[in-house]
Amino acid sequence: MLLDIEKCSITNALWKLQEADQREIFTLIQRFELPEILARILVARGVNIENAHDFLHPLIRSLLPDPFHLLDMDKAVSHIVKAINNNENIAIFGDYDVDGATSSALINRYLRAIGTHSIIYIPDRVDEGYGLNTDALLQLKKNGIDLCISVDCGTLAYQPIEDAKVFGLDIIVVDHHLGTEKLPSAVAVVNPNRLDESSPYNNLAAVGVSFLLIVALNRILREQGFFTNKKEPDLFDLLDLVALGTVCDVMQITGLNRAFVLQGLKVMSARKNVGLRVLFDALGILEKPSVSRLGFSIGPCINAGGRIGEASLGARLLSTDDDDDDAHSIALKLIDLNNARKMLENEAILEATTQAENFAHLGVNFIMVSGNWHQGIIGIIASRLKEQFHLPTIVISLNNGIGKASCRSISGVDIGAAVLSAKFTNLIIEGGGHSMAAGFSIKEDKISDLHDFFTERFANSTNDKIIKADGIVTAKAINLSLWNQLQRLEPFGAGNPEPRFIIQGAKIRKPEVIGVDHIKCFIADDNVMVKAIAFRCANTELGSAIMQGNVKAILGKISMNYWNGNEFVQFLIEDVLTIS
Repeated sequence: MLLDIEKCSITNALWKLQEADQREIFTLIQRFELPEILARILVARGVNIENAHDFLHPLIRSLLPDPFHLLDMDKAVSHIVKAINNNENIAIFGDYDVDGATSSALINRYLRAIGTHSIIYIPDRVDEGYGLNTDALLQLKKNGIDLCISVDCGTLAYQPIEDAKVFGLDIIVVDHHLGTEKLPSAVAVVNPNRLDESSPYNNLAAVGVSFLLIVALNRILREQGFFTNKKEPDLFDLLDLVALGTVCDVMQITGLNRAFVLQGLKVMSARKNVGLRVLFDALGILEKPSVSRLGFSIGPCINAGGRIGEASLGARLLSTDDDDDDAHSIALKLIDLNNARKMLENEAILEATTQAENFAHLGVNFIMVSGNWHQGIIGIIASRLKEQFHLPTIVISLNNGIGKASCRSISGVDIGAAVLSAKFTNLIIEGGGHSMAAGFSIKEDKISDLHDFFTERFANSTNDKIIKADGIVTAKAINLSLWNQLQRLEPFGAGNPEPRFIIQGAKIRKPEVIGVDHIKCFIADDNVMVKAIAFRCANTELGSAIMQGNVKAILGKISMNYWNGNEFVQFLIEDVLTIS
């Protein structure tokens, strides 16, 4: 802990240096021949001699559990096998976000690979809302569907599933959202976050649970001789979808998820998925796939259809094997929609930020704002406000007396549980989620009561913004060698963030605003100059401090910049300590 600089950060964050036991560091260095800096980072993150090998070499074959350990997995697989053998018509009903799109495409591609026809149904965000709805299920039944597999939704869809049961449509739920003591009357509910579930794999995205489903399904089909006269699919070819959904649903990149993402990125590099390959090309992404590219470039495009356009576009792109022309057409639509989404977002974020600033001044431990904003962008607004204010954030889109809300939270505050609690007290119409993200619907005249409820709920939560640093480096140490060493810790993401470092005593040289509001500069230390950049900060206190150069410590990450065929190591400035 750096007590002398904690209180002086320009972003009002507390900088804390990760602590690590020197004996454990030495043990890792000896056993795995690691550089000292990597061993220190691993120990500080709780990686010890017992789990270091799986962290450094995450293999799905060694980390994948028996999928049948999940409750109802046997029921789900048995029913799907029966449907396959009886040539029943199968529909996959997915959520409209990336996790829903990847889950839907994953199961659809698997069923197609084994010669079973299935269709994907994605509800419209505005007209139908989140999850299963009776009208859509009834229409599927009228269209000849016998079995509906619900992915990334369904755990709380009690009435629609009960209705489907009445008119003879079987439902299997494959989900990861928080459940209650009551389960829907589905054929099976496969969800590691069921209240009666003891599985330790409660951090899987829905696409991760869907992958376990097809692993189990494939095993039973193999045992029954299904592949005697036909080729068995290579399930590893579907891991690009698992990686994409896991990253974009902000799951912890640890344990099995870490293996999913690492192997999935390798599959993605092989460009086997037509839709993903075309989207990468359309976006002009030339370097190998990375977590950041998935989160900031690919994911938003896949999401765009569900946010403000045709909800099924993302799942269609990810599941298509048609010629490149069809995939190219869908990819261009998604890119156009994503650009339109950015325009809507820019207009709404100004109004939402003003409300949030007034809210934060009240001294409460959460942010709740509302306005006549498009439902498809409130999740993004919630994420931006949460990052800016480091508070649990609820953003409500109002329309005809009804509010649709998207929630994002910070570590230590379970927003999903809070939303479920509000549902039990009849403050909201419907809602659910998980610890870091949730959503709900509410009558506009209930918003004030909900504000009071959340005020009490979050009264004792802490909101100190703490930024953990992994070490102190000099400008001279920021080079290709260090960059290459850090890559051994990939993939980065939630639960395994990119390492942060503090540079003390360095000087800012030649600061310059580029683009709309980015600042590039050099960090000078002992006659060494390192390129640096700070994103979206030109009109902030951080940007002002960088432009003036009055800093005595800099906090940020080491990255590789790819530009015009060239690449160079740079430092991403996130915060500075000013000279008092």
